[in-house]
Amino acid sequence: MNETAELGASSSKRGPGRMLAQLRAERKLSIADVAQRLKYGARQIEALEAEEFDRLPGATFVRGMVRGYAKLLDTDPQPLLDELDQRYVPGEIDLDLRDKGIPFVHGKRGTRAYLALSVLALIVVAGILYEWRAGTLPWPRFASDAPPPQKESKALPAEQPAAPRAETQVPAAAAAPSGTVAETPAAPAQQPTGGGGGEGRIRLEFDRDSWVEIRDRDGKTLMSQLNPAGSRRVVVGQRPLSLVIGSGAAVRLTYNDKPVDLKPYIQIEVARLTLN
Repeated sequence: MNETAELGASSSKRGPGRMLAQLRAERKLSIADVAQRLKYGARQIEALEAEEFDRLPGATFVRGMVRGYAKLLDTDPQPLLDELDQRYVPGEIDLDLRDKGIPFVHGKRGTRAYLALSVLALIVVAGILYEWRAGTLPWPRFASDAPPPQKESKALPAEQPAAPRAETQVPAAAAAPSGTVAETPAAPAQQPTGGGGGEGRIRLEFDRDSWVEIRDRDGKTLMSQLNPAGSRRVVVGQRPLSLVIGSGAAVRLTYNDKPVDLKPYIQIEVARLTLN
């Protein structure tokens, strides 16, 4: 009986992660070897083999890991994917997608704790945004097409309707920090085109859900999140910019107003590249 048939026969006892772990051991590969070849973290490989799927970023990411792992071990991925579909019911998406080693809290108490923390975080963010829009904070604004509010030079009479004002686009401030993110395209700004140093502007459009991580030249994380299908993101940061894009075939990338073809950089559905 060939290897694929053996995998199918044993699927009722073991999940896809444990079957991959057994095949890895038979080929005398360590977890570190697999992590290096697939470009994943060792803890992510450990979580997959232990079938602790809640420690991984979601169903699409897990399926991509299983498919790539099976190809690395020269085995048919389809039986493993079928077994994964039967066993794995994804929960809520965790936006902390990299291998951070952060423990997760399970159960009703964990759910209530996360809910309380989420509400607290929303309140804090709302307060910061209010202070920011009121102009009391010196932080730069997000790059977006929305023009800043204009102040009236004098009040209009009580019953006289205000005349409409024409909206203007304001380019991103020159003193912007190392990275800013917006859900809508930023107004055009003068960007250097040479390699090394200066700012680079990245625009992403998503045809389906895709996880993206972007770091600037100092290694600072500018974006690390799951982006829903149909959304757009704009990131500005100090070059060179390092990108990891999940579901790369379904993402359109523009760098400094020039389209970038992601196909040459895609391996196992994930595109990895550096923009100078």
